[in-house]
Amino acid sequence: MNRDQLHFGQLSWPGSERQRKRSWERKVTNLLRKARLPISVQRTFDHRLDMVSLEQVNNLYLLLTSVLVSKVPGAVVELGCHTGSTTTVLGQILQCQPKPPALHVYDLFEGAWSPEESVLDRFKANHAAVGIPLPYIHQGDVLKTIPTDLPSAIAFAHIDLGVGGEHERHEVLVTHALESMYPRLAPHGVLVLMDYHVPGLTVDGNDSNPSVRKACDAYFINKREKVITLYGGPCSHGFVRKQ
Repeated sequence: MNRDQLHFGQLSWPGSERQRKRSWERKVTNLLRKARLPISVQRTFDHRLDMVSLEQVNNLYLLLTSVLVSKVPGAVVELGCHTGSTTTVLGQILQCQPKPPALHVYDLFEGAWSPEESVLDRFKANHAAVGIPLPYIHQGDVLKTIPTDLPSAIAFAHIDLGVGGEHERHEVLVTHALESMYPRLAPHGVLVLMDYHVPGLTVDGNDSNPSVRKACDAYFINKREKVITLYGGPCSHGFVRKQ
C-alpha cells in the first residue's frame, strides 16, 4: 500500500468480506437487470455480527482524511473499539501518512472472544491480519482512563460506547466522553459519533443506542457546533467539526 495513495477499496476490516458482493450475487443481479427487474441481490447487514457498515467506513475514511489533509494538530482517539473493526480502518488510513499522528484506543477489552482467545487477543490479531502496528492501548473503564490518559490535543475522535440495552449507563459514558474530549479537540478537528440517530433525518439507520443522541444534544445545546447526521446505510452516524 503506497503512502498518500489509499483507496477506499483497499481498506479491510474484520467482517468486511460479508458486506461485499460475492460473484454469484453479482451474476444474479446482472441477470435480473437484463430481465428489466430493478432488483439487487446482496447479503443483509447483520447487526449481531457486522460491527460497522460500508457507509460508516466511508464516512470515517473521508472525515479522517479531511483532518489529515488540513493538518489539524493532535492525536487520533477512539473510545470503544472491541475487536478493532473501526480501529483497523483508522490505522490503515494513518499508515499511509508520512508522519502519522498517534492513535490511542480505550476499551474494557473484557471477556473472551472464543474459548482460546480473549477480546484483546482478537484485537491484536485483527491488526496483524491487515499488517498495521498496534495503537496505544488504554485498557479499563473509560470513566477512569479518561481524561487522565487522553492526549493533550486531539485532531480526530471516534466514540462508540454502546452497551446494549443499558441506556442510562450509556448516556453517562457518552456524556463523560464529550466532557473529557471536546475541550481537547483542536479547531477544525472532527468528532464522529456511532449510533447518532434522528428520526426523519437518519435515512435507513437503526436506532440501536438512543442514549447517544440524548447525551450529545444535551452537551451541545449551548455550543456553536451541532451534531450533523451522516448516511450510514443500515447504521446511524453523526459528526461534529469544531469551530
